[in-house]
Amino acid sequence: MQEVFFLSSMDSKRFSSVFRCEVERPIELPNGHHALMVSCDPPVNGQEFGHPLGISELLLWSRFEDEDLWTFPAFPHFVQICLPDVDLLADAMPTSIAWGEIYKTEADAHNHEMSAQPRTAVK
Repeated sequence: MQEVFFLSSMDSKRFSSVFRCEVERPIELPNGHHALMVSCDPPVNGQEFGHPLGISELLLWSRFEDEDLWTFPAFPHFVQICLPDVDLLADAMPTSIAWGEIYKTEADAHNHEMSAQPRTAVK
């Protein structure tokens, strides 16, 4: 099953619009933290990162140390947004290019709706 959610950001101009994300696969980072590789539509402007055609995949992981992106109980969820093509040391976290939030619906992402909504599990 592929889970769909919507990414936006109150902190980053690059991610201030809404991106539809589909979970491609869960990722366990080398240090044991959980992340998600997602495809995003539309692609993110990536010229300054060496991606002139845009970035269509992102790696997301929880913004807060004590939260787990695989098991968070409700939307919205605060995330670090990272490029997917990162090489990590065993004890390192991916380098964040922005902070963002993932929302259950496109409307919630546009409105930056902060009231908690239950989520469905990633399988």
